[in-house]
Amino acid sequence: MLVAGRTDPGWVPLYPSVSGILIERGSILSHSAIVAREMGIPTIVGIPNLLNVLKDDQVVTMDGSTGEVEIEQS
Repeated sequence: MLVAGRTDPGWVPLYPSVSGILIERGSILSHSAIVAREMGIPTIVGIPNLLNVLKDDQVVTMDGSTGEVEIEQS
């Protein structure tokens, strides 16, 4: 899974190697969201405080159709 504060078109080459994308800033009409949707990659954008909440190596489950993100408790 790719988790980022924001992306730009330079990130697109990474998309085929990820199972999903979570982005803190942006909208459903952002370049990242549109390209990911065209590639069939579940993507959620506009998640407030994403990078402050998630920590390295946490397991995250996402549902791109509902926009739900669940952080697995260890």
